[in-house]
Amino acid sequence: VGSKLQEQKCFDNNANSTDIAKLEQQPVYGTMDSTQKTATRELMPPPPGTTTYGKVAWYAAGPKGLMVLDLLMILLFFGILIAYEVAMMSFIDNTPLTTGSRKLDLLIPSTIVVILSCVPDYSLLSKFSGIGLVAVALSFIVISVQGFVDNGCSGFRGSLELKLWPESLSAASSWFGVVVFGYGVVPFVFNFRESMANPKKVTLSLQLGLFMVYFGYIMISNGILVLFSPSYVFDGDVLRAMPGGFLPSIVRLLMTFVVAVTAPLLVIPCGELIEGKLGIENASMRQRIMVRVIFCIVCIGVSLGCPAGFVHVVSFIGCFCVAMTGFVLPPLFCIQLSTQKKSRLGIDLELLCDVVVLIVGLMATSITSVMTFRELIVREA
Repeated sequence: VGSKLQEQKCFDNNANSTDIAKLEQQPVYGTMDSTQKTATRELMPPPPGTTTYGKVAWYAAGPKGLMVLDLLMILLFFGILIAYEVAMMSFIDNTPLTTGSRKLDLLIPSTIVVILSCVPDYSLLSKFSGIGLVAVALSFIVISVQGFVDNGCSGFRGSLELKLWPESLSAASSWFGVVVFGYGVVPFVFNFRESMANPKKVTLSLQLGLFMVYFGYIMISNGILVLFSPSYVFDGDVLRAMPGGFLPSIVRLLMTFVVAVTAPLLVIPCGELIEGKLGIENASMRQRIMVRVIFCIVCIGVSLGCPAGFVHVVSFIGCFCVAMTGFVLPPLFCIQLSTQKKSRLGIDLELLCDVVVLIVGLMATSITSVMTFRELIVREA
């Protein structure tokens, strides 16, 4: 998508007077035909504050494309924050501090999320990522120790009898959603690239980073599954296998704290998107706080109606939101940008590949989204 976007002559914000005169002579956008709309988009820049991915949508599909992308990104932020809220409920549920009520358990961490979302300076929040990694490492250490205490190495001796592949279409859809959620960097690639000191190395950095994450996921997930196979069957998140006691409770509370202080980092950009859609980009701090608080309250309300276990919520978000912004929109934008510039006859192999990828993405997204949504409904019932 980036290479096709660079082919467009519309990244030049210093349009000359001739271009501006041509733009002023164009008819109203809604009355143009497709050729006029394409020509106008090449002269008219996207709205101020548009992200790079949003610029791709603008030049590929116009204002409607940007609107669809922004709505999907807002829905993605909604889904992630809802998953965070459900995760905090799951963490607190197995600690001595639980009240037995999901609403009361979620009250304190959600209050922290709302308060931190309204603070003007957010630089401190980004420093809690290291604590989050420590909490995750501690949780898997505690789980592994518990597995060895319960089963020893008997699980590894019988590992050949385990079925490590999904046994049904529903299970495969859940697996697909979690994988897409875990590796779904496509909607944020441009953000990563713009924040790098050497943007040209973004591809190599993502390859190395995703390979390390992949190797770690394979080793940890399969290792834990084999370790607990003689005594425990996983149906949800792995933290349910964490034993009771002082240290596991501290780990759960630490993870709850990390989620609570990192969730505002999602509320801020989503709030800015919502402000842009409402036409209040230059809103006062009071209006921004109001938007963010309402956003948090809606997510909290939805999370209270979700089934226990954030894995199923994450799976649906991955199947629908992340897959749409990562598997469907990029090839669609590529097709639109290619057809705007290419008029030659014959079969275009690159365009044909984009069409195939788009069809596969639509099929995977639609099938898995339906299956995981049904699973959520069943769990709720």
